Amino acid sequence: MRNVWHRFIEFNEPVKTVEQAAKKVQVEKIAKSIVMFDSDDAPLLAIIPAQSMVSHKKIKRLLAVKDARLASPEEVLASSGYPAGGVPPFNNIQRVLMDPKLLSHETVIVGGGDIDKLVELRTKDIVEVSNPQIADVTK
Repeated sequence: MRNVWHRFIEFNEPVKTVEQAAKKVQVEKIAKSIVMFDSDDAPLLAIIPAQSMVSHKKIKRLLAVKDARLASPEEVLASSGYPAGGVPPFNNIQRVLMDPKLLSHETVIVGGGDIDKLVELRTKDIVEVSNPQIADVTK
């Protein structure tokens, strides 16, 4: 992952909500990395705008699986290598979905690897490194 431009944004406390993050950064530029599991217990990562909610129905249809559920905090750490609330788009999960609304931003702000850190990344770098399937996966 060399040559990927980034800018860390650190907080003095855990950033658990979009509202907390919005104290330092533009909420429109924040993206959430949501760890999920399908009906075969295979992990997936959905990268969506922070103010959106993931659509289980759209993900199930897109991936042609019976179910899609949110991962528990323990599953998030085990599958991604990062704690819930701090998952960056670059992690151990290979199957990545990305909402097309994020492509309109030159940069987005995502989990920075820990619950008290965010990182700003170029959207094109997320696409190049994560090779996500671009699809509308929000409600």
